[in-house]
Amino acid sequence: MDFSEIVLIFGISLVIYFAFLLLGFFLKNKNLKAQNLKKEE
Repeated sequence: MDFSEIVLIFGISLVIYFAFLLLGFFLKNKNLKAQNLKKEE
């Protein structure tokens, strides 16, 4: 394996990791808002 290939794979995995992290954060906020709306009814 070339050094550039290792860096490329590492970079892609980091991007995917942060993308899922942000997705989970936004989904968690949406779920909290939905739960708050249900509680208020």
